Order: sequence, then C-alpha cells, then structure tokens
Amino acid sequence: MCQLCGCQQFIKDGQKAVIKRVTEIVTELQLTPANVDDYECTETISGFFAPFGSKEDEIYKAASWISGLHEGRRKEQYQSHLAAFRDIFSRLPVRGDPKHIATSFHQIEQLARELDEEALASLKSELREAIEAVNRVHDDNTRTARLRERYNL
Repeated sequence: MCQLCGCQQFIKDGQKAVIKRVTEIVTELQLTPANVDDYECTETISGFFAPFGSKEDEIYKAASWISGLHEGRRKEQYQSHLAAFRDIFSRLPVRGDPKHIATSFHQIEQLARELDEEALASLKSELREAIEAVNRVHDDNTRTARLRERYNL
C-alpha cells in the first residue's frame, strides 16, 4: 500500500469502510468499466513527467543536470507532454484538480483489491462492474505505447 493516498486508514477500518469509500469514489469520478482506462492514463502520463517521483539523491540530481543540457529539445517535448496531460484529463467525465482526481483513482485501485468475492457480490451491478474493471486495469500492457503514439511523445 502507498502512504500518500490515505487508503490504509480505510483498510484498517474494515470492509464496510472500504466499501463506503469505494462507493464514494465511483460516484465522485463517475467511474464505469468504459472509462477506467482513461483514469489509468492520468497516472501513466504523470509517470512520463516524474518517472521516479521526486528524488533528492546525487544520481537523480546528476541525471537531471545532464538531461538539462538538452533543454531546447526538452522544451518542445515538455510542451507535447503538457498538451497530452491536459487532453487526458479533459476526456474524463469530471473536472477538477488533477492531483485530487488521480489520487482518488489511485485510492480506489488500492481499496478495490481489498474486496473479496463476497463483498463484491453484495454490491449493485454497476458498482461491482466498475470495481472489477479497476481490478483489471493493469492487465492492459499497451497503455504507454498507445499514449506515446496518440500524442507523438
């Protein structure tokens, strides 16, 4: 489990708390099996910008410096990535702070894994189908290539 999204608190509180939070996120993000991949793309494109998170070690600093030597070319690439980031978020059924949207999606990814078959069976079909789609979203290993092709990255 990650430390940033807050999922551990819900997990600690048990299945009822997990189901309640998952239901809230599905409703808030208007998640459906058809748009789960769009939400996963928000995480993928963010990884293009910060592939290893924010590191402060000497190797990361050196690599950033070396990469900066090609700043002219990087500015063009950055603009392409920025346009892709904006477009990906514009395709979602909700608007708002990208950080909040992606964090909520990440949280549901973590929480959905905690629901057993019995818990899933107790849910309304629309909710269950959305959660099952979230659980399968990483089965597609073409996402990065699709995004690079779609946006010429």
